[in-house]
Amino acid sequence: MASNVVINGVTYSSVPEVQIPRSGGGTARFYDSADATASAGDILSGKTAYIADGKQTGSMANNGATGGVISTKNGSVTIPAGYTSGGTVVIDSTEQAKIIAANIKSGVTILGVAGSASVIDTTIATSAADATKILTGYKAYVNGSLVTGSYTAPSVSQNSTTKVLSIA
Repeated sequence: MASNVVINGVTYSSVPEVQIPRSGGGTARFYDSADATASAGDILSGKTAYIADGKQTGSMANNGATGGVISTKNGSVTIPAGYTSGGTVVIDSTEQAKIIAANIKSGVTILGVAGSASVIDTTIATSAADATKILTGYKAYVNGSLVTGSYTAPSVSQNSTTKVLSIA
């Protein structure tokens, strides 16, 4: 921002900065900071800046690099308030290894991995003992356990006039 400056009774308009030679050498520079909006909390801890209220020492925390690992469905990583130089948040490698097509139902995509597993509704089976409700030679998961069916389908016999269903 530029300001009008009066030096020895002379007004200079729209001056953005004033430089004055120092007695020991070098130049002192003065800037109009009346429109500065920063506060100590906006300046990194241990650093100083000149703002509308003059010289301020920062109080913003320097957290350096931050990151974390998410290992549950509802997991999160909290990034602390303040400055961070960057970082990475990742899904735990053990959990990543589980996200494969064979572990995901066909028609469902999780984190970019399309499922390929065929899932059979086993609501009629409530325990591994219910393998009798699954055809012999077929396999299904019942409450998380793999079972092999032992159910033999009924045979159908027929004569010329009547179809008879007999359960073996």
